[in-house]
Amino acid sequence: MGNPLLLGLLPALVLAQSQPTFYAAWEDGQEAERRGQFETALADYQRATELRPRSSAHVIIYGNNVLAGYYPYTRIAKCCLELSKWESAEKALAQAEGEGEPPAERKLLTQRWRESVPAKPLPPTAPVPIPNISTQPMLSAPAPASPPTPAITEPPVPAALPTHVASPGSPALASVPIAPQRHPSPPLPPAPPSLSAQQAQAKSSTSRTGSALLWTLASLSAAGTAAWLWKGRKRPAFDRISGLPERVGPYRIERLLGQGGFASTYLARRDGDKTPVALKILHAFRQDDLEFLERFRQEARLGALLEHPHIVRLLDQGPQEGTPWLAMEYVQGLRMDTFLKGQESLPLPIPQAVGLAFQVAQAMAYAHAQGVIHRDLKPGNVMIVGDQAKVMDFGIARTLDSETLTTTYAFLGTPLYAAPELQLKTRVGPAADRYSFGIMLYELLAGHPPFRGETPFEILDQHRHAALPDLKTARPDTPVPLLDLINRLTRKDPAERPTDEETLEILQHLQLGEVSPIEK
Repeated sequence: MGNPLLLGLLPALVLAQSQPTFYAAWEDGQEAERRGQFETALADYQRATELRPRSSAHVIIYGNNVLAGYYPYTRIAKCCLELSKWESAEKALAQAEGEGEPPAERKLLTQRWRESVPAKPLPPTAPVPIPNISTQPMLSAPAPASPPTPAITEPPVPAALPTHVASPGSPALASVPIAPQRHPSPPLPPAPPSLSAQQAQAKSSTSRTGSALLWTLASLSAAGTAAWLWKGRKRPAFDRISGLPERVGPYRIERLLGQGGFASTYLARRDGDKTPVALKILHAFRQDDLEFLERFRQEARLGALLEHPHIVRLLDQGPQEGTPWLAMEYVQGLRMDTFLKGQESLPLPIPQAVGLAFQVAQAMAYAHAQGVIHRDLKPGNVMIVGDQAKVMDFGIARTLDSETLTTTYAFLGTPLYAAPELQLKTRVGPAADRYSFGIMLYELLAGHPPFRGETPFEILDQHRHAALPDLKTARPDTPVPLLDLINRLTRKDPAERPTDEETLEILQHLQLGEVSPIEK
């Protein structure tokens, strides 16, 4: 028999492998759709649904990382419409409705489908024979059967008949032979009224139309019942958090801003002064986990220590008991990952990339000086407001002297930007943030992260063992000092990475146009 512990871990390992694979297929589909490669995107989305058929407002894909808005059937429907696959598009739209995917885009796609799909021909019917009206204008019903009429014997008719008849009293009348009177058979009873050919054909058509209408109504009724039953089935527990609460503490909630592995963030306004805030509320299914509760409240304590122009400020730490929440500065901008996707020309110009990187480096140097490490620095945790960058979400940060929070959640970062030591150690220093910063700076210049793969495990392995791809190949105009800085920031050994002070000095020189090489 096998080891019971290994057997118990097997389902978790299988899930850990399947989730990233579905996520990779989903990401490939979105990228192909953005490039207009709808056939490729359709295949990727279908592969994602084979691995994860259920739609969801958010899916925890790895550690505390969440995919917001996994609505594959709407995407499949769009690809099918682009490819003129009308029947497949209709089926995908029905699945999207059954899964409860958001109706806005689905309704637009449905309208587009109705306007584009070719009219379906009526089913063939047996031809109705139409008689020749000129020779048989009426269709008569057969006469009822009657007993045969007996034959009548008549005397022979004379061979010659007079050409005129004498008037009464005429002398010639007696000499003219008179033919005996015939006795014809009694007339047949009149036939019942008959329908014209056109009337008969109209009656047949009306009958077919009525049958088709009844069949259509029955089909719609059955489809509606099936959709109702499908939507009413039990949904995953984590979908319950998508319901919008009315208010929390002194804040009235207006709308959902985003969701993460720990919490959902809402736009809310404080009673009295109506100040807009970003209100973060811990997920209901996380509140039974004491370690997660401690981590969430630690975020509030850490946030209170940080006040910097390039860090999103914490305004209210929330309660120490009951449902945990905290209120942060509401920043009207775009996350850096969304900002990069919306750029018409990628990668960014060198001065713009250096300017944003310098601001992020300033924020991280300040946090490190306060004894706080971010541990999940990535474009998704940086807000872009005009030409300003603000670092946010210290949700998995920990203080340098913290002895709490065991190894249960030792690795909670994002694989694309994770320092090698995050995979091996429960305690890391500021150098881990600097590694993530170097990977992010590479992406700003190249237009994509340096390490990619089908699963997070493959990407994490590259962070530990693979050499950084040559940025000069992807971005030939990169200044030598900037290339040197990125290569040093992303070294596998934390001790070989530059300090915050040196990083800031190099970026500041680059901003001022001082691009002379700096010795290693």
